[in-house]
Amino acid sequence: MRSFEPADAPAVHRWFSNPAATRSLMEQRDGFSLEQAEGWARRAMDDSGEDRKFAIVVEGYEQPVGFTALYGLFRQTAPELGALIGDDVRGKGVGRRAEALTIARAFDEYGAHRVYGRIPARNEIAKKTVASLGWVYEGTLRGHLRGEHGAPDDDCEVWGVLPDEFRAAAADLFQ
Repeated sequence: MRSFEPADAPAVHRWFSNPAATRSLMEQRDGFSLEQAEGWARRAMDDSGEDRKFAIVVEGYEQPVGFTALYGLFRQTAPELGALIGDDVRGKGVGRRAEALTIARAFDEYGAHRVYGRIPARNEIAKKTVASLGWVYEGTLRGHLRGEHGAPDDDCEVWGVLPDEFRAAAADLFQ
């Protein structure tokens, strides 16, 4: 995990242009240009506000393979975790490890008292991943995600984790 750099824009463009990677996101885009990716990468480098984004680097890959994010740090409310694995490392534990490192940073570096996430109900992989990190299902926002291009609306589930729950479940990753 590292901070974003201007040279990461082509990787960002690749991730957000990959339907297999983006189909499980909260919001869908009809397109994502290289210019948009350059702007996204510039904003990801900005650490002056409440959001932090981290590039996921994997040995043997020249460019980052995805990112994690903490949205809404330094508030009375808990930060939200976001993640996207945009390359062929999906399903190989990279996302779980990256999310765990990001959650640990939320608790240890930023002093978060909990972390939460909103997950489309259809995203079984994301739910399995967060459950393996100690997260607890907390409720459903019915019909929260508008269906795009004739698709039915989708529910959104809210999951959350407290520091002790996370540390107990993710201990194997930090040995």
